[in-house]
Amino acid sequence: MKKQLTSMELEGFSKLLSTEANTIQKYKSYAASCQDPALCELCEDMAAKHKRHYDLILKEINKG
Repeated sequence: MKKQLTSMELEGFSKLLSTEANTIQKYKSYAASCQDPALCELCEDMAAKHKRHYDLILKEINKG
């Protein structure tokens, strides 16, 4: 049985999703503008890490 999330919990998840989405976009933008391949790869890796965080938050919302 799914647990109903409170409005406060949903607001918190919404803020987390927004923060992760912004962070993903920033790292992707940094990666696109990098001249150094190693730095570009690092930015792409960080974008992927934050995408995983975003996906985990969504999973928690759907579980709740």
